[in-house]
Amino acid sequence: MTRWWLAGLAILLLWIAYGASPYVALYRISQAVQAHDTAALEQRVNFRTLRLSLTRQAHAAAVEAIAARRDLSPRERTILTEASGALAGPLVESLVTPATLIDLLDDGWPVRAGLARDAAPGGEAAAAPEAQRGGGALGLHASTFSQLFALFRSSEPRGFRGMVVSYPPDRPLENRFRLRLRLRGWTWRLVDLELPGALRERISQRLTGAMQR
Repeated sequence: MTRWWLAGLAILLLWIAYGASPYVALYRISQAVQAHDTAALEQRVNFRTLRLSLTRQAHAAAVEAIAARRDLSPRERTILTEASGALAGPLVESLVTPATLIDLLDDGWPVRAGLARDAAPGGEAAAAPEAQRGGGALGLHASTFSQLFALFRSSEPRGFRGMVVSYPPDRPLENRFRLRLRLRGWTWRLVDLELPGALRERISQRLTGAMQR
């Protein structure tokens, strides 16, 4: 009887450890960001999948921005898609480096990538002073129990090995980042980061401006 009780307790503890593990990973990512520790961040990020994700977002934002201003034939959309894809790659390469990712996760804006806040449209420009007053209120913060609990409330499981967390949890959905973690082996890694609408718009402006030169 004691053996079965111990086995059940062991299973319960393993389940609790599994349930807590993605939030431990978020805590460690947050700590690496705050310490500007690129080596620690690299251990928790799959840069290949993250780069592919951001390339798709930048590419789609640019195509939709141009398509919204004019009617495009199927051939024109194909040409535009190819052109935006070629331009999105270098921009995303500048976004997805350890240092730039820290810059983005720290306060919600990748200044290192050349996306200056003062050049942003109205919604983004308004977000910059707010982030500065709040000590990076738009960034990923998971250093305290209350911050982790807020992220827990905004999390969505994706099967047994995946989880999506949206932050900041007190913002409207269109103004949040959506961060996806995936368990591989014994480590949860950041594999996808969906950008809020204002930042996607700023990236699309940069790409459409480059295509119109």
